[in-house]
Amino acid sequence: MQRGGSALRLLLAGSLLAGACATASRYRIPDVTLPPPTSSVTTVVAADFDVPEGAILVQPGDDLAGLVAEAPAGTTFVLAPGVHRMGPLAPKDRMVFEGIDGAVLSGAVILDGFVAEGSRWVLEDVDLDPARPGECIPDYRSCGLRNDVFVDGVMLWRVDTEAEVRTGTWWGGDGRIVLADDPTGRVVEVSVRSHAILGAADEVTIRNLVVEKYATPPQHGAVQAQELGDGPRGWGWLVEDVELRLNHAVGLRTGDATTVRRVYAHHNGQLGISVSGGSGVRIEESDLSFNNTRGFLWEWEGGGGKFTRTDGLVVVDTTAIGNEGPGLWTDIDAVDTRYEGNVVRDNRGPGIFHEISGAAVIRGNEVVGNGFGKPAWAWGAGILVAASFDVEVSGNVVRGNADGVVGVQQERGSGPLGPRLLARLVVEENTIGLTGGIVGVVDDVGDRYLYIDRGIRFEGNHYEGIGDRRLYAWAGGYHDREGWQALGHDLTGTWED
Repeated sequence: MQRGGSALRLLLAGSLLAGACATASRYRIPDVTLPPPTSSVTTVVAADFDVPEGAILVQPGDDLAGLVAEAPAGTTFVLAPGVHRMGPLAPKDRMVFEGIDGAVLSGAVILDGFVAEGSRWVLEDVDLDPARPGECIPDYRSCGLRNDVFVDGVMLWRVDTEAEVRTGTWWGGDGRIVLADDPTGRVVEVSVRSHAILGAADEVTIRNLVVEKYATPPQHGAVQAQELGDGPRGWGWLVEDVELRLNHAVGLRTGDATTVRRVYAHHNGQLGISVSGGSGVRIEESDLSFNNTRGFLWEWEGGGGKFTRTDGLVVVDTTAIGNEGPGLWTDIDAVDTRYEGNVVRDNRGPGIFHEISGAAVIRGNEVVGNGFGKPAWAWGAGILVAASFDVEVSGNVVRGNADGVVGVQQERGSGPLGPRLLARLVVEENTIGLTGGIVGVVDDVGDRYLYIDRGIRFEGNHYEGIGDRRLYAWAGGYHDREGWQALGHDLTGTWED
């Protein structure tokens, strides 16, 4: 699978301010460039393929949902190359969905019949979904509208009003779709189906497929191992060698004991991968990059991966680059988390964010260039630990972020794990390079015990580029190296100016 490319950035005119009630200047409509028009259409001819004994070969145009409904548990479906416009599938236990190279599951339908009206192109009598709950970036209202329009595979930006339509954008309402770009000789699609694969069956396998252009509601995955809402979760799914792209909200939402291996979740509208309440989830050798393209406020929920109320989450050898929000984010009573060997770069929010949660190990990650979408106070940290306890941050390379490694305490109340306090945070043997920002611990509640008896310490770290600047935050003050060591931190630390 080809990886890389630039995100459809939400080009904000101003940085977010610190605090939960942050606001920003009005967004600027992103520039979207379309390829030259072509009248050619790729046609995939049905062909015979060798499939495992007992498996069902599915050609584009076959009624896959019907085949799944009629088949017994444990059936294997082999999808032939081409675009399978279908969904949602309701799998049974132990079903396997495996693609031959070139197999694509699509939630979009092709549109035709546009008519020129002045400088615009209009399609009438179109049913579009109403808005779903979701918080958008300031001065933008359309992130919760789950239908997206694509021209030759490129997602157009949905504007709030018809008056805003210009090249690279579209507007939908009153039964109409309005474009500024001439659709002649192009393939125009609109996403309409909510999910590709959805349900709480156990031991489902999904392998070697592209899953794209699903009209997923906010917080829903195009592939989702959980019933709607916070319904029952499937157990033991394996999702490997799958590309999830251009879905309105989330690429993949896991269940319990899900293994995610070599998955490329990119350019999805809200998140690449999410976990809500799952236990035993393992994400390895995957890539969660360039997500949150549809204008969701990342503090509500957006970025590379968001994992809430998890138990035993493991994210290893995974990349998170260029997301509009955090790269990797655990939140709300997540326990026994391990982030190890990941590359987390150039995300607009914190690189790795562990928030109001329990025990975690954050070890051996490369965390570079994050946090510049919200650099105020400590929100631009490469590694940010907020009101969480029993956290080890060790052996990481943390360079060029808006802030370094930072612990934060605010008033966050209590939860099933007890009071949400920053405690027993150990930051040791990391390489931390700063040109500005801070490293250390900050709070906005005046909690002096935070600095006295909570077991927070920095030990044996190597610092680059700080010199004699007062960038070490502790107990409401900012200290230079001498002052930092006088507080008992990094007595065996090293410095390279």
